[in-house]
Amino acid sequence: MNRTSLLFNLLIKKLKVILLLVLFIFTIACTKSNDKPPQLDTPLPQSHSGVYQSNDATFTFNGDGKTVLVYLSDRYLELLDNPLNNTEYFYTFTWYDFGEYRYDGATNIILYHEDTKTSLNFSLYEAPSYERIIISFPIPDKENQVLEKVSE
Repeated sequence: MNRTSLLFNLLIKKLKVILLLVLFIFTIACTKSNDKPPQLDTPLPQSHSGVYQSNDATFTFNGDGKTVLVYLSDRYLELLDNPLNNTEYFYTFTWYDFGEYRYDGATNIILYHEDTKTSLNFSLYEAPSYERIIISFPIPDKENQVLEKVSE
């Protein structure tokens, strides 16, 4: 063999190694994520019902697991771009962007006003309980909204 063909064969072998490395890296990077909501082994909690109040909000849950009457303070309304106030919203608890999830493991609560197509997405400071829902304040480093159940 001449020198050119030896160099060519060596180059081909190096390219094969590089191609295998690239293929290996893509295989690792493109594996399907196993990120999903946790499986909770406790019984499904009862739907919120009654009046829950904080410094800047009052949520009156109808007990149907679907609708809530929402009242927000002027300060909160301004921060949220003045959504409809003192009106009924549909609500759902979610686990990040994975969709609806039971509230005792949820990371967000989404309020939706059907007539105006207004959607308010609140991050939860911790998983809610039947007695308390803690909503992260929309401005960093401000106090969270602790909605405590005050009445049926």
